[in-house]
Amino acid sequence: MLVTSYVNIASTNSASMCIHSAPDSGRVPTANRLKRPIQSRAAHELLNALLKREGLDSPSMHLTHDADGRPLLYRGQEPCSIAVGLSHSRTIAACAITDLGAIGIDVEFCADRHFQGIAAAAFGPAEQALVAREGQCAFYRIWTLREALAKADGNGLARLTDGSDYFADAPGIGSWRAIIDGQDWMFWTGVVADKYAGSVAIAPRETLPAPDAAALAMRLFSD
Repeated sequence: MLVTSYVNIASTNSASMCIHSAPDSGRVPTANRLKRPIQSRAAHELLNALLKREGLDSPSMHLTHDADGRPLLYRGQEPCSIAVGLSHSRTIAACAITDLGAIGIDVEFCADRHFQGIAAAAFGPAEQALVAREGQCAFYRIWTLREALAKADGNGLARLTDGSDYFADAPGIGSWRAIIDGQDWMFWTGVVADKYAGSVAIAPRETLPAPDAAALAMRLFSD
């Protein structure tokens, strides 16, 4: 089982996920104060909606986080076999659930920034060269892939910014598999919504067929 999906928080259909997250402080909160609580709430509501849609929810199921901040599902006191990935950026919230193995998901708004400087501080030499040649699209593709990988393997910032090459030869869009540190990985990367890049990383517990791009790709959530 593998499901990846996203919602646009600003859309009418997603408004019910986030509007009640606004703090009632007696004055109108600023956009910056509202953004992260709304994004986080939308990602968690999307997780609940996916579990319900797939027939996987139960009254005893709840979400917690490990010491590294990775989301973990529990049924009562027992860890659940379903792995969870969550991400959000501006008006997009994304979620992935699977029983195939550890999973990471990342979505990023493709903002104008000094991406070559960030690449120099975090990426491998070949990845940096690719960003220098191809610009913003290559930067966000590699960044979201590294984020998804770091979330799935639990190494967090250390993996994200370790200066090693992982994705210099990755396709511009679609799915593939690779071996990293002896672990078989399945990846997907592509455009999630207008001006957003997204990636998914899975470390399967057992050997699986070649990844299906349609199965890995993030889709707009629907009931």
